[in-house]
Amino acid sequence: MKTTLTIFIAIFCLNIQAQNWKRPVGIIAYHVGTVALGAVADGLYDDGHKNLSHALHAAEVGALIGGPFVFHVKRSEALSYVLSYGFIRLSLFDAVYNGTRDLPLLYNGTTSTYDKVMGKIPPDGRAFIKSWSFVVGISIPICEL
Repeated sequence: MKTTLTIFIAIFCLNIQAQNWKRPVGIIAYHVGTVALGAVADGLYDDGHKNLSHALHAAEVGALIGGPFVFHVKRSEALSYVLSYGFIRLSLFDAVYNGTRDLPLLYNGTTSTYDKVMGKIPPDGRAFIKSWSFVVGISIPICEL
């Protein structure tokens, strides 16, 4: 049921934007890359590689600031652009961070408020939330931008 609904949403959004797919795919790839930069930077920082971590964080900030200019995001599209990034970040950041630190894929720490809230959710629930967050994050650029 979940897979069928996900496929239906993806097909629906792709049909709407069948002629204009380059910009949404570029935005999705840009968001995924920016999230990966931040997650790898945090993982390296926690592993003690501070200089490389700072360089990657600077690249992440530059990408976040430059993204709306690269994709010519209009004021009316700004909220959709930010929400797309937020959903993609929610879905991918922990996995990339955990991969950088050689931790289990669905591992959550215990220190931050986010970690404490996510730690109360069973692993299959976390996987469901992150999967749907990813679907929503990629659907926004396809359908809205």
